[in-house]
Amino acid sequence: MMKEKVKQPPINTLIFSSSLNDSEQVASHLKNMGLPIRHQVVADSEQLKDALDSKHWQQALFIDELENLPIKQALKQLKTQPIAVPAVLLSTNYNEEKRFEYIAQGLKDYIPAKSLDLLSTLVKRDQQLVNSLQSLEQANKIVYETNKRNELLLDSSKDAIAYIHEGMHIYTNPTYIKRFGYEEDEIIVMSIMDIIAEDDKGSIKSLLKRQAQEGTEVSEVLKGKTADGEEFEADFIISSAIYDDEECVQLLVRDIGDQQELMKKLKEVSQIDQVTGVLNRPAFMDHLKQSVEAARAANHSALLYLIEIDNFTDYRSKFGISDCDVLLKDLADWLRDHCDSSDVLGRISDTSFALMLSDTPKAPTELPKKLIKDIEGQLFEVSGQTLKITFSIGGVPCTDNEVEASKLLLHATTAAHNLQDKGGNNYQIFNPSIDSLLNDEERKIYEEFSIAREEGNMTLFYQPMMSLKGSPNKQYMCYFRYQLRDGGWGLGEDIFHIFEKVGIDADIDKITLKHALKVLAKDKAESNNNKLFVALSPNTLLREDLEEWLEKLITAAGINSDNLILTLKGHTAQTYLKKVIELKANLKKIGVPFCLSGIATDNSEIVRSIRPQLVSFAPNFIEMLKEHGSEKVQPIVNATSEVEAKTIITNLEDASTLAQIWPLGIDFVMGNYVSKPITKLNYDFADSDF
Repeated sequence: MMKEKVKQPPINTLIFSSSLNDSEQVASHLKNMGLPIRHQVVADSEQLKDALDSKHWQQALFIDELENLPIKQALKQLKTQPIAVPAVLLSTNYNEEKRFEYIAQGLKDYIPAKSLDLLSTLVKRDQQLVNSLQSLEQANKIVYETNKRNELLLDSSKDAIAYIHEGMHIYTNPTYIKRFGYEEDEIIVMSIMDIIAEDDKGSIKSLLKRQAQEGTEVSEVLKGKTADGEEFEADFIISSAIYDDEECVQLLVRDIGDQQELMKKLKEVSQIDQVTGVLNRPAFMDHLKQSVEAARAANHSALLYLIEIDNFTDYRSKFGISDCDVLLKDLADWLRDHCDSSDVLGRISDTSFALMLSDTPKAPTELPKKLIKDIEGQLFEVSGQTLKITFSIGGVPCTDNEVEASKLLLHATTAAHNLQDKGGNNYQIFNPSIDSLLNDEERKIYEEFSIAREEGNMTLFYQPMMSLKGSPNKQYMCYFRYQLRDGGWGLGEDIFHIFEKVGIDADIDKITLKHALKVLAKDKAESNNNKLFVALSPNTLLREDLEEWLEKLITAAGINSDNLILTLKGHTAQTYLKKVIELKANLKKIGVPFCLSGIATDNSEIVRSIRPQLVSFAPNFIEMLKEHGSEKVQPIVNATSEVEAKTIITNLEDASTLAQIWPLGIDFVMGNYVSKPITKLNYDFADSDF
């Protein structure tokens, strides 16, 4: 398997030159040598000041010395950058004797102007140093943030903790000071012996010696002594440590009487994320597993959501770990306030939370839709700056399948990450039952479609219909197509059946319909009057607000409603007969014609029941006509005539068939003999042989 090549970050490069042509030649050569140069030309000190204020620079190149900006002055200004900027001088009048002089001024090197291959090597060398310095700066920042965080944890710890160096206290937390009853300025000058009962002073010495020899954590129950002289039994735990860059030991003093209570608290604490106060990942995963099992056993609904914080990595780089911990806590509190008390929240990673809803009547999209909307109106403060936070939320139902809990979380995470790749601030419900719904071949076909959909490689093709009765109507049948792996446009085998299986047939209808309306709107603006046939799937048919939705779309598109003809398969109409009769009547009210498609020779009753404006015959109509004569097809033709429906034959492949079709009174024909599907509504109806 090929590894993806790591993309190099751009090298922000200042080129000091009075000649744009020379600057571009140098930059072009470096780019051709594989260096991702992003350059800016500077010709005077004002331009340099503006450039330094705008961004951080990693490289400086001088093409000879500028008259109005000496190298020495430029190097002085470059020192304002957070990381030292290596500089190289390219001289058209190169003099080896001057090399030491220029390097002494602060240049990294001094070379002939024509030595561009050498320059690329020097830049690569310099950038290795720059990258190392940047990594060191980042590491120091992380160390500083970590030490700051550790100090906060020590100061807030309920355990009595001290750091001891050569027997003396060098740090004590508030709990330690309170336990022994001293003031902070008193205990900091005391030795460890001063807080140990007389009988156990030998034991603490032995314990310290054993820890120094073994280098591991050691502990022993000893008697401590408070400022009042009171003695108490406690577990004295000693381990190696470093405090304020000094090697020392950490002393943890834990009262024996607190052990049982402590164990209980430890168990609770071990399940809680210390930054946000919600369940940590292991505890949440345990809850998820138990909740899913219980929901499936009781046949209750359960929903899992993975909530990714958009751009959180950028915030952490900008504000630091400590300040972003405060933001995480604020976000966790906000999420709890916007969820039901029975919902369980957990922190799953540095940038994400998970939310479990058990036995809920909510629709899968209800909560994420609300969270996405509500968070838009909330402002958060970090380091004195105000931020607007957005979420990418992946959801997954937990009870409709047998997928294990960890995989459910993976599905939700994948959905959230896919959304972030597209800009975030959205939600998506993942359907984990696809694996169980499709066989291996169907999965391959669906994956091919999914890739095309993800990359936006979907379109419509249009096949023109030719009138056999001189109708002026210019009509096209719309076909949904996507890009296949071989680069061509088409459909995977039985793809619409797969769409129905996985429940996205209505989504495909929506894509097709909106695109068709957009095409018709453009067509009208160009003073054309084409008509498009668009197919509906079963799940679109079952949409409760179908008629209102369609009317809204048509009104928004601003087209003539009779330029859109909606079609439905005859077998689907048979299944949902009552619904289809109502749909046809409602479409008639808003002026949208209705067409029954795929009508077989024995479908006369369904035609008479629905009374559509148009009927498109099944692909085998011509075959039936050729094999059995007009007597076989006449009944369905008569049925269409009774309800005054226009008729369409869909697969006319040759001229010889026309002689048999003419006597039947067919209105329109389409097929490869007329025209193959085309990408634009530009068929020349006037140039047809019909």
